[in-house]
Amino acid sequence: MDSLVTRGIVFIIGEVLALFVFWFVTKAFKKKLTISGVLRGVLERLFLFITLAAELTPAMAIFGALKIATRLSDDKEDKISNDYFLVGNLVSILLVIGYYLIPKYYF
Repeated sequence: MDSLVTRGIVFIIGEVLALFVFWFVTKAFKKKLTISGVLRGVLERLFLFITLAAELTPAMAIFGALKIATRLSDDKEDKISNDYFLVGNLVSILLVIGYYLIPKYYF
């Protein structure tokens, strides 16, 4: 039963759990969890999830290029550590892969 509804439910439950995961990540790096950061993360993971579900994997390369381009800013006030950026992105990608695989193999 690999339906759109099942995938949607897995995504929503996963995003609720992701909120707790990223709360711990932000505490580990002594950062603040902001509403804009949470919404941006949900949107990014939704994009990645849709590209995986629709088997549009080349779009993931576009996503990676956009992520790199946003890091090239010279704005010193919005700088975050490279470790924090890397960990956050890896956690997001692992979550999305989980969102994709759970309905595929368990439902």
